Amino acid sequence: MSRAIDPLRIAVIAGTLGRAGAEKQLVYLVRSLRGLPVELRVFSLTRDEHYEAALEELGCPPEWFGQRGNPALRLTALVRLLRGWQPDVIHSAHFYTNLYAGLAGKALGALSVGASRGDPRMELAANGRWGPALARVTDGLLCNSHHSAASWAAMGLRAERLQVLPNVIDLQEFDAQAARPVEANLPGQVRAALVGRLIPVKRVDRFLRALAAARRQAPELAGVVIGDGLERAALEAEAASLGLTPDGVRFLGARPEVPALLRQCHILALTSEQEGFPNALMEGMAAGLPVVSTPAGDAERILQHGISGFLIGMDDEDALAARLVELARSAALREQMGRAGRLRVEQCFQLEGLGAAALSAYRRFAEMRGRARLAAALEVAGGGG
Repeated sequence: MSRAIDPLRIAVIAGTLGRAGAEKQLVYLVRSLRGLPVELRVFSLTRDEHYEAALEELGCPPEWFGQRGNPALRLTALVRLLRGWQPDVIHSAHFYTNLYAGLAGKALGALSVGASRGDPRMELAANGRWGPALARVTDGLLCNSHHSAASWAAMGLRAERLQVLPNVIDLQEFDAQAARPVEANLPGQVRAALVGRLIPVKRVDRFLRALAAARRQAPELAGVVIGDGLERAALEAEAASLGLTPDGVRFLGARPEVPALLRQCHILALTSEQEGFPNALMEGMAAGLPVVSTPAGDAERILQHGISGFLIGMDDEDALAARLVELARSAALREQMGRAGRLRVEQCFQLEGLGAAALSAYRRFAEMRGRARLAAALEVAGGGG
C-alpha cells in the first residue's frame, strides 16, 4: 500500500438495499464496524430502497454507482468514487457484486473480499456464465455458512481463500418488534409457522403435506405461511386439495412484522432443499419456538437436535408430521425446547462481535496474500482477534 494505514479504510459494496436477509446482515455489519477504529463507506448499485435510511442513521449514507446498466461503466464509476479515498479493504455484500469488489481492488491495490450468502449451486445457477469468475475474482470469499465454505472447497477453491462469518441477529431490535401488536387472525389453537420465499428450493409442498397428515391426529394444529413468491398460487391450490383450507393453513404473504407474527405461533418448520445460513431458524429460536427442520445448509449447526427442536431427513415427510404432532400435543415440550433455542441464539448468534470477527477474516485473507502491513493494521483495529 502506498499510504500509511491509519486510519483503516473499508468500502462495502452492495447490489441492493431492499428488505431481505443479506441486506439486513449488511446493516448489522456496518453497525458493528462503526464501533471500531475504522473509516467506512457504503456503495450501492441501487438506490431509494428500504435499508438506506438505516445506513444514513449510522452515518454511512450509501453512494450510488449504478447509473449505467453496463458492468464496465459501473466499475468505472465505482473506481472513480474510490480512487481519492483509497480504501484498504473492499468488501462485497452480495455474490454478484464480487465482480466490482474484485476488479476495483485490483485497480486500486486494495484487498478485495467477496461474499457467498447461500448455497453455491444456487449462486452459480443464478449468475450463469459469470458464476465461476465471481467465486474467484476477489482475494478471498467470505461465506455466511460452513455449508457454503465446504461446498466451494469441494468445487476446487483453496481452503485459505475461504472464511466463514455466520449471520447474526439483533435481539434487542427483534424483541422490540415482537412486542408490537399485529392483527393477523391466525387459525388453530397450536400454530406451526413457515417463513420464506415461496420458491421451489424452499419445498413448502413438504410442509403442506406433513401438516395435513399431522392434523388427522392433532386437529388443533394449523399452519401459517409467511412469505411470497412464484409458487404461491400453486401452493394455495395444493393446500385446498389437501383439505387444509380454510381453517388448516393461512398464507399471509410477505409481511414486515415477522417477529410479532412468530410470537403468535408455537412451532417453526423449515423444509428447504437448499440453504446457506437459514435466518428463519435463528428468528424462530429467538421467538422462543421449537424448530422442526431439514438438514439444509447450516441447520445442523444452528439447531441442537432433541434440545431446541428436531432435525428430520430431507424427504421424510412422515417424520415431519410425527414431530409436528408431538409438539402440538405437548405445551411443556414446546416451552422447554423454545427456551433452549432462545438461549442458543443469545449465546452464539448475537450482533456483538460481528465487526471484530469480520476484521479477523480480512486479516487472514491479507496474510494469505502476503499483505503483512495490512494484516497488522487489521489485527490492531479488531482488538487482536
